[in-house]
Amino acid sequence: MPHADEQLDELRSMLWALAIEHDGLDLYELDGFVAGLLVCPEMVMPSEWLPVVWGDEGGPSFESLDQAQATINAVMAHYNRVAEGLALNPPEYEAILGIDPNSDETMWEPWIAGFERAMRLRPDVWEATLESDDEEVRATIPMILALHEIDVGTSSLDDEAVDELDEIAPDLIPGMVLTLNEWAKGQAAEGIWAEFDALVPPRAKVGRNDPCPCGSGKKFKKCCGSVKLH
Repeated sequence: MPHADEQLDELRSMLWALAIEHDGLDLYELDGFVAGLLVCPEMVMPSEWLPVVWGDEGGPSFESLDQAQATINAVMAHYNRVAEGLALNPPEYEAILGIDPNSDETMWEPWIAGFERAMRLRPDVWEATLESDDEEVRATIPMILALHEIDVGTSSLDDEAVDELDEIAPDLIPGMVLTLNEWAKGQAAEGIWAEFDALVPPRAKVGRNDPCPCGSGKKFKKCCGSVKLH
């Protein structure tokens, strides 16, 4: 779903006021963080991830209850807008990336930092993606981690490869989110059917001389077992 400029400006200001003091997420990190939460096949509740947005373990010191509520509402509204876009058929996603005022280059690094923060909340789930049957999914996670390593300065790639990834990263990010979103939906659907199957008892084989499972009291062969389909 498209984000209105005034909504982003308001959210940016609210987060910036908290991030300076508490090392919380800025707008671009939040966008990557939210994307990481939404494409994870395991639900992460706001009570768990909101503290990451604020920063320090002690949480932010809001000046008033109104400021606290307004900030939480703005964060959740952004989360919901991204979720609505990913729920469309076909899904839509537009990453919010900053622009370096000195070079006019697109700054994808904060977005990746935010996504990686979301991955830390469910490391086992993300590790399992590497065993996916989907080749695109298996390739996407290493790419995200490669970009993260470039961001934090731990990449083992040569300068030429780093420069190439730096240039194409802004174009790669939306596609990677959509790939993982499709995979996550499939994982969630499989989980639902698995739960359903667990609730439904297996169908026992009924012998012709056994009591009919319909409860009539007759033998199966004299009741439902005698029905012929034409």
